[in-house]
Amino acid sequence: MYQLSKQLIETLEKNNIKYCHWKSNLLLNEALGGYDDLDLLVARKDIALFESLLLLMGFKEGSNKNISFSSIKHFYGFDKESGNILHLHVYYQIKTGPSWTKSMRFDFEEYFLDNLMLHESGMPIPQKHIELVLFIFRIMLKYSKVNEFILIQKESERTLKEIEYLLNDMDEKKLEDFLDIFFKNISKKDIFDYISIIQNGNQFNKYIEGKKLKKRLSKYNYTSFLQENINNISQFTYRVVNKLFLKQKKKFHTSGMFIVVAGLDATGKTTITTELKKWLGKNMTLSMVHFGKPPSTFLTLPFNILIKLIRKNSENSNIKSSIQSGHDKPKSFLYIIRQVILAYDRYFLVKKYWAKASNGEIVLCDRYKSENYGVMDSKRLKPELYNGLKYKLAILENHLYDKMPQPDMLFYLTVPVEVAVVRNHERIKEGKESEEFIRIRHEQNQELDYKAKYHYLVDTNKEYSDVISDIKSKIWNLI
Repeated sequence: MYQLSKQLIETLEKNNIKYCHWKSNLLLNEALGGYDDLDLLVARKDIALFESLLLLMGFKEGSNKNISFSSIKHFYGFDKESGNILHLHVYYQIKTGPSWTKSMRFDFEEYFLDNLMLHESGMPIPQKHIELVLFIFRIMLKYSKVNEFILIQKESERTLKEIEYLLNDMDEKKLEDFLDIFFKNISKKDIFDYISIIQNGNQFNKYIEGKKLKKRLSKYNYTSFLQENINNISQFTYRVVNKLFLKQKKKFHTSGMFIVVAGLDATGKTTITTELKKWLGKNMTLSMVHFGKPPSTFLTLPFNILIKLIRKNSENSNIKSSIQSGHDKPKSFLYIIRQVILAYDRYFLVKKYWAKASNGEIVLCDRYKSENYGVMDSKRLKPELYNGLKYKLAILENHLYDKMPQPDMLFYLTVPVEVAVVRNHERIKEGKESEEFIRIRHEQNQELDYKAKYHYLVDTNKEYSDVISDIKSKIWNLI
């Protein structure tokens, strides 16, 4: 169990919040350890206090406007001990049915929350006769939609295990009483018949009986037949397009973030950005970009192709000699053109993803420009060294860098050069840098000046778990 899960249970109990984990309790222990999200039902009278407590514990609300339902929310908390995120799927009304439409609301939330028992974890859960009925209904209703039928079939083994768990020590008299109160047209025998269909029925039989059950439960529909089918089609379309192209997940309601991980070679940038992508990208819409290697824009592509050809065909090109000669000396016209084009590509890349961050997405950027001249990823043209057209191009290059927005957070990674040399020797990378290159790069890029809203210097010459835990905590506190 996550430490955060334990804190959640203790906090809700201490503040007398009326709630329960209302479904899939067979795997509740695993869910409390991050295997799956926690499905919580919370009493209406406790909603405000419940959400206040979540915020105090560091939970953040997130959603995808294209996949959302009224009275159902998503909260995410950071478990510092494991370094992972705990996902709460919070219901204020019992809405169920086909997953993509959730077209039914069983409006007996108070009865549900008045008939609970305590799980071994300390979290309240529904008595088994109630959970069994809702579980059987959920599965059968999914059979009524062809698109969801395929999905539920993939979970058939888990479904059978959950039925077995719910039938064990279930009070059949309570089952009959529950059905008599809320589902008068459905008997205990009907429930066991549905169980038999789930266990042994063929696909056609499951589909037909799912349709029949849907009709028997029609009093709990809160959308019309037409609206439900429109919703189902639109959800199917969006989910297919999203899976193939959009790749959208949730967005935090607080804000998006433009996060930069900068530093010299062999300081751990790739390892850390990969870990952060895995950590945040599991639930959130996230983009990962490389400032040092921006893609060409439509405008600059022909120039970049031409420059590559010139550099490839000239062993002693002016560009190479200009790089070696330092940034305090005038450079060739070709070198200047290249730097202006590079600055434009970087500016275009940053503005594009800064806009995404402004719209609620998380952007991870590998490397970024500093305020220094002549160092990696930064301005290379000093206008005072030039006149005429070269002067104007140098001014343009400087202007493009100056217009780039400040990152929300910037982590600058450092290690002693001797450690960097050893790491570089040990890492597996095609065409990796030489020891001489690493040493020169570290010497030329010392004490760089970066501008960011929040700027952190991170010494990565210590245990990786401590480094990544510290970075995650700082990010979570600001998201």
